[in-house]
Amino acid sequence: MKTMKKVAAVLLAVMLMAPAAVNAAAPSATKTTIAGQKAAVSTVYTGKAQLPATVTINGKTLIAGQDFVYVNAAAKTDAGKYTVSIKGIGAFEGTATVTYTVNKAAAATKTTKVAAKKAYKASSLKKKAKKFSVKVAGATYTVKGKKAKKYIKVSKKGKVTVKKGIKKGTYKIVIKVKATKNTKAGKKVVKIVIK
Repeated sequence: MKTMKKVAAVLLAVMLMAPAAVNAAAPSATKTTIAGQKAAVSTVYTGKAQLPATVTINGKTLIAGQDFVYVNAAAKTDAGKYTVSIKGIGAFEGTATVTYTVNKAAAATKTTKVAAKKAYKASSLKKKAKKFSVKVAGATYTVKGKKAKKYIKVSKKGKVTVKKGIKKGTYKIVIKVKATKNTKAGKKVVKIVIK
């Protein structure tokens, strides 16, 4: 009987130890390293300071705040190329280098509300001139052609005057905006159609 009790005690001890042994043998979750890796990210100038919200390394998209954090990196506003470091967190570890490019935004002429075409009846311009605006910040205005310049005037502020007596036809005003540090050069043609 004593022998049976001893055997039962040994078996019980082995059963209690088995789960602990299994747990001890289980490996910890493996992290993916980004150490020494490089990535390139680009965005467009918005007028506000920004850093990339995501970075792609080895085909994997890492999310800022979830998969990595920036290391002493300040958000940038102006167009240009910058180099920043990121440190993996969560399922990632190690430090990687990111080349961050802020590209110039499109010129204002491409987003302005200025209409690309204005149309008038010649009869409505026999005795009275017509006026409208093509104002675009930082732009210069040119009336194309001798005939057009005789009947159409544009002020430096983009105010257009279509003089009375203008003949039927299509006239053009060219709006140009020079490139700046943060925006591209732009050009827009406004047609004035007299029917």
